[in-house]
Amino acid sequence: MTATDHIPTAAAPPAQTPPVDFDTDPSRYRHWTVSYDDPIATVTLNVDPNGGLVPGYELKMNSYDLGVDIELYDLVQRLRFERPEIKAVVITGGLDRMFCAGANIRMLAQSTHSWKVNFCKFTNETRNGIEDATANSGQTYIAAVNGTSAGGGYELAVACEEIVLIDDGSSAVSLPEVPLLGVLPGTGGLTRVVDKRKVRKDRADIFATKSEGLRGATAVEWGLVDETAPRNRFDEAVRNRALNAANKSTRPSSAKGVKLTPLNRTETPDHISYDYVKAELRRADRRVEILISCADSDAPADAAGISDQGVDYWPLAVTRELDDLILRLRTNERTRDLGFSDPR
Repeated sequence: MTATDHIPTAAAPPAQTPPVDFDTDPSRYRHWTVSYDDPIATVTLNVDPNGGLVPGYELKMNSYDLGVDIELYDLVQRLRFERPEIKAVVITGGLDRMFCAGANIRMLAQSTHSWKVNFCKFTNETRNGIEDATANSGQTYIAAVNGTSAGGGYELAVACEEIVLIDDGSSAVSLPEVPLLGVLPGTGGLTRVVDKRKVRKDRADIFATKSEGLRGATAVEWGLVDETAPRNRFDEAVRNRALNAANKSTRPSSAKGVKLTPLNRTETPDHISYDYVKAELRRADRRVEILISCADSDAPADAAGISDQGVDYWPLAVTRELDDLILRLRTNERTRDLGFSDPR
C-alpha cells in the first residue's frame, strides 16, 4: 500500500546541531544503568554532566536533555520486549539526595522554540511508553525518589504507577516551572497530577506555585506520592512494592523475548529507506512521500509463528520503522523545507 502525506516537522534543531541519531543500545548508554534481580529491574539515572547532546551546557544535578531521554526511550522498549521475566521496574537516582532536577535549564535557554517543542513532545512520549508498559504489558514502574525531584524529574516519577519518596527532612517533589520560569510544566506534569493521581485541583494549583515543593506526610496526604520512608527503610519499602506488583503481574516469565535488533536503514540527502518503509523528501514540492510495503510472505498461522518471527513480524517491524522515520523527520528536517511554518 502507499501513503502520501505532509509530515508536520514540529522541531528544527539549532543551527550548530548535527542530525540527531536515535539509534542506541545498553552498551552505549552514558546516563542510565540497569540491574536485574528477577522479577525486578532497577533503572538508575546517573547523568554524565559532560554528556550533553550538543555543546554549551553541563547536565548537572541529574538534569537531562534529549540525549538522556533517547536512552530512556530505548531502555523502556527493551525492558518491555526483550525481558519477559521482568514484572516490575524501579526507577531511581544515582546521586546523593538527588533523584532528578528535570530538564536542563541552560540547554533550554540556548535552544530554539521549535527545538523545545520537539524535546518536550519526545519526553512526554517516553513517559507515555512507561505508562503503556504498565497498563498493557504487566510491567509496573515504580519511582524510588531518593532525593530532590523537581520539574521534569517529578514528571518522570508521576509517569510511574507508584511513587515512594525518601523522608530525610529535605527531599521534596515539585513542579516549580510557574514561579521560577513563568511557564507551565512541559511534559504532562499537571495533567498527570490531576487526572492520574486524582489530586484535588485546588491543591494542584497550590502545588504548582510552590517552588520548594512538598515533602513527607504532606506529599502523601495530598496524593503527590504514595509513601514516604526514612533512609534506613527506604530500600525495603521500594522492594516490597516492587515484589507486590510483580506478584500481581500476568506477564509470562517463561516466554521468549523479542530482541530489538538495529533497524536496516539507508539514507541519502533525499531518501530514508527501511525494509518496509521508504520516504522521499521532495523539498521542491514541499512534501514527503512515504511508501509502505506489505510483507512478501503470508502472515504466521498462530502465536507460535509470530513468536518465531520475533522482530521480523511485519506489524512490529513496520511500526518500528515508521516510529524511527517520524522521529528523524520532525527532529532533523527544517520546517521551511517541507512547507511548515516554524511554531515561533
